[in-house]
Amino acid sequence: MSVELAWKGSLADLEDELAIRCRTGDSTAFDELVSRYQVRLYRFAYRLLNDRSEAEDAVQETFIRTFKALATYRPDGYFSSWIYRIALNECRRRMRGKKLFFPLELVEQAGHAPDPQQSVMIVERNRLLRDAVASLPEHYRVVMMLFYFEDMS
Repeated sequence: MSVELAWKGSLADLEDELAIRCRTGDSTAFDELVSRYQVRLYRFAYRLLNDRSEAEDAVQETFIRTFKALATYRPDGYFSSWIYRIALNECRRRMRGKKLFFPLELVEQAGHAPDPQQSVMIVERNRLLRDAVASLPEHYRVVMMLFYFEDMS
């Protein structure tokens, strides 16, 4: 049984079409979804887990779970929301029993070495921000990361 979508040209429609093509066994469609989300999901997982290896494993498991659950995906929603929910659930599973830590990268100054006093102030500001974010309940931390770091609404 083939499912056709009305092509509107939007990114969401394209991702819905790719998901539906995956259901029918089109491996190139799944490869396209992986290439679209691999980096974004890794950044998201790394910010939650603060461990490169754990983040890589979480993203890999996210794609495995996504592939297995494609039959349940409904194109009336957003594919991005659906796959981020799978990634969030996988990260939560991995975080159980671990203390959370959210690093904020230092902004590098182009062209010259940073002023030592300014560097100390940046490190202190980042520590205060990290502590403030870490003190939030989990659902608020996730919302902040999705909005400020992943540019999602």
